[in-house]
Amino acid sequence: MTWDLFFENSICEWWDLVKDRFSGRIFLLGMALLMITGAEASMMGDIDVSRVSEDCGKWRVSFNWSEMDEYKSSVSHGDSESGKEKIVTDTLIMTSLSDKSKVLKVSVIMYSDSNAAPINSSRLIALANETLLKSNVCKKISIVERLIDGRLGVSASGLRCPQEEPVSVAVYSVDYHLDRPGGVLASNAIGIILSSYDQEISDRLINSIKIEQTK
Repeated sequence: MTWDLFFENSICEWWDLVKDRFSGRIFLLGMALLMITGAEASMMGDIDVSRVSEDCGKWRVSFNWSEMDEYKSSVSHGDSESGKEKIVTDTLIMTSLSDKSKVLKVSVIMYSDSNAAPINSSRLIALANETLLKSNVCKKISIVERLIDGRLGVSASGLRCPQEEPVSVAVYSVDYHLDRPGGVLASNAIGIILSSYDQEISDRLINSIKIEQTK
């Protein structure tokens, strides 16, 4: 091998080594940038999500809120009877200030007799269907049984007519304690959640909602 050929081969080998090291560094730099970007996105997601609590009669309603802008809330209270049984309903309504069509509504139905209103899937499905009909839902209606907050429940959804706006509903049993002269009786109440936000947002809201008795 001549000296010129040896020198040429050495230069080529050195250049290949430089390219390999340079490419490796570029690759590592790219990976580092991706990891930093992902970490920043995760931190932003954590910052954007907050736990919101609202009082509603005997109840406190809390949920994760990352999409909602400023909103106004109101609470209503209703009494009714079915035979000898008294039915009390506390309702929390939260309406977006920027878009009044976006509403999150949480109702809790309480019964005067712990044994007079058994909670079963048929009853929950009927309440979900009734809630959809009251919201003028007429298309793509879907109702499925599922656990909500670890308890028996159903999820329902559909499109409100005529604008075909999405509506999501969740109905499930909620722990309730009745105060009686003889002591406190364990009972059940029914929680009804209605959301007119987009399906993905509604699912996240419903999955994060916690209804707890405070009085």
